[in-house]
Amino acid sequence: MSASGDAVAVLPAGAGMPRLPALWPAANFAVRDILTTVFLQRKLMILAFLVPLAAGIAAAALTQPLWPAEELLLVQASRESIGNPDPTGTGPTVMSVEAPKVIQSEAELLVSDAVLRRALSESGPGRIFPGLGERRLFGLLPALPPEQWLARGSERLREALWVRYAANSNVLRVTVSLPDRERAMIAVNAVIEAYFAHRSEVFAQGDSRLLSVETDRMMSDLRGLDAQISTIRSSSRILDLVQDMQIANSRLDSVTTRVDALRERKAITDAQLQAATARLAGYPARVLAAAESTNIAPNDDSRNELTRLLLERRHMGEQFTPDWPPLLALDQRISALRQSMAANARVRFETVREVRNPAVEQLSLRISTLEVEADAIGRQMEELLGQRREAEARAAALLHAEADLRDLGRRRDAQEASFRQFANRETGARVAEDARRARSPTVSIAQPASLPSAPRDRRLSLIVAGGVAGVLLAGAAAVLLTLMRRSYATTDEAARGLTLPGLASIPQTVSLDGGAANPQIIDLGAMLLDARASGERLSLVQFVSTSPDDGRGVIALAVAAELARARGLNTLLVDLETDGRPHLAAMGANPMHDSLNPENILAFSTVIPTFWIAYNAQASVLADPHAGIERTVAMLERLRRELDVVIFVAPTDNASYAMRRLTALVDANVLVVRAERNDKGAVRKARDAVAVAGGRLVGFVMNGERLIVPPALARLVA
Repeated sequence: MSASGDAVAVLPAGAGMPRLPALWPAANFAVRDILTTVFLQRKLMILAFLVPLAAGIAAAALTQPLWPAEELLLVQASRESIGNPDPTGTGPTVMSVEAPKVIQSEAELLVSDAVLRRALSESGPGRIFPGLGERRLFGLLPALPPEQWLARGSERLREALWVRYAANSNVLRVTVSLPDRERAMIAVNAVIEAYFAHRSEVFAQGDSRLLSVETDRMMSDLRGLDAQISTIRSSSRILDLVQDMQIANSRLDSVTTRVDALRERKAITDAQLQAATARLAGYPARVLAAAESTNIAPNDDSRNELTRLLLERRHMGEQFTPDWPPLLALDQRISALRQSMAANARVRFETVREVRNPAVEQLSLRISTLEVEADAIGRQMEELLGQRREAEARAAALLHAEADLRDLGRRRDAQEASFRQFANRETGARVAEDARRARSPTVSIAQPASLPSAPRDRRLSLIVAGGVAGVLLAGAAAVLLTLMRRSYATTDEAARGLTLPGLASIPQTVSLDGGAANPQIIDLGAMLLDARASGERLSLVQFVSTSPDDGRGVIALAVAAELARARGLNTLLVDLETDGRPHLAAMGANPMHDSLNPENILAFSTVIPTFWIAYNAQASVLADPHAGIERTVAMLERLRRELDVVIFVAPTDNASYAMRRLTALVDANVLVVRAERNDKGAVRKARDAVAVAGGRLVGFVMNGERLIVPPALARLVA
């Protein structure tokens, strides 16, 4: 039996343990799960209940008994609500309106801001709401401006005012609820008086005034339309629209004709220019007339210059001494000129004179003329195209202006017709106003203001409402927390969430030290042995990890010790999470640090003769992904032959291939779930990992389960 009083699932004899599918459907939570959440989160539930209750109590403490002052108004039929014709005969007949709409209109007028402000201003700032409009903070701060205290007072008066009416009645019930009975009477009388005064002002606005305003508005609209028409005609430079459009079309046709003629002329000029250019290419460029050769460079006056210098030297030599500086400079010039003549004498120059072909000259002149003409035609073409664009733009602008003027003209005609109708009806409306002023009032007082014998007290209702809100909030919080809870708290909840049988439920008060066995461990060992007795091959059992602190190692040690002690079976505990030292220390054994062979498992005996604990099994082929399935299967077969039961403790990280291979090869896999700690997603992931690896998952063990829901309440819910 588990700690919660539920029976532990027993494996049926002969039924075996079928392999579970890889995916399980999600189970819905039960009412017991919500109850479990309530006891797990009792502080939060109490807080969720107390907060609305405290709010209701606080509201009741701040709420005062109210005196409802009530007054009845009778809404009668008038010309506004029946189909009476207009007395002048010029206006339309007033259409009938349903009575509920009339009563609703009067009720909305009663609670309007204009009526409430008028009631406050006429009754005085302190008669209805004391302190409003007076100095604040014990007289230290000045009073609020009239606009501000009227706005605040109208809001408070609207909250205290209540207007009721029935669908089949013409009576309006006007109620003002205030803590003081005298101020309640003053307030309801002030509201009614302000309502009648405001209503008389509203209905005093005659139709003639409205028609006059509408007539002025239409006149203003007509003037605006005239201004728009004038603006369009001025911006488009329109004197006579029809004549301007004819002129624009004529100009566009003229420019188009000139453009066509100019294109024809340009085609002729281009053809002549092409023919002249082709003819010029066939003539030789030049004709040789004469040729002569000389060794004198053109324009070479060196000899004449030398003759002049020699004559000047002779003349100066006769008059001056040989060492005279100008004479020496003249000698240098003569020497330089002779050197230049000597250098030029070694160069031969040849001069050839040719005469240009006359036909080439004529054709070149003709080509130049045609090119000038073509350029002039191109410029003229650009100018004509610009003129055509201007003409097209002018025509488009006139078309657009015509559309705008046509639209404005239609609007002006319609506006002018409406203006004439309103002007004709204005005179008749003035006569109708006199008939309206002479009618009887449509709203009258059916019952003066009165007060009940006792005030209206809502404090008890607020406390009850707070309690009901607390219960609803606590219930909503319980459901929400149940949906958001990330761990399993009971075996029944885990069984429904995992769709797996719960093999054992180990409470927190049970000590698992491998010594004296407890009833839960005894039941778990008995189920495993009964499965062997029913023909199941159940020699290799692995406890699968769901979290690092799920306690699977301690449970595996206790189960192995129970099987070895109670049944005398040769039992081996293989811990693949640690090296086995904690288990050996718990069973009073001390491992020897010998060299290990991966093909074997080094096991040490314990105080129980038929119970051994493996040391450093992580170094064996069971945890080696490179070992191969043949070596792993061979080692497991040796363990089956030499031992009755082998209990494996899977590591936390069981996603490696070696662990998945071992999961598929063992006879049974058991999940270990830590109550209130393991994440549901991690538990389901471990469950799915066993199924994906092809392992045989027989159920789960709930570790650390405690009594959460009282048994009597649990039985009631169940």
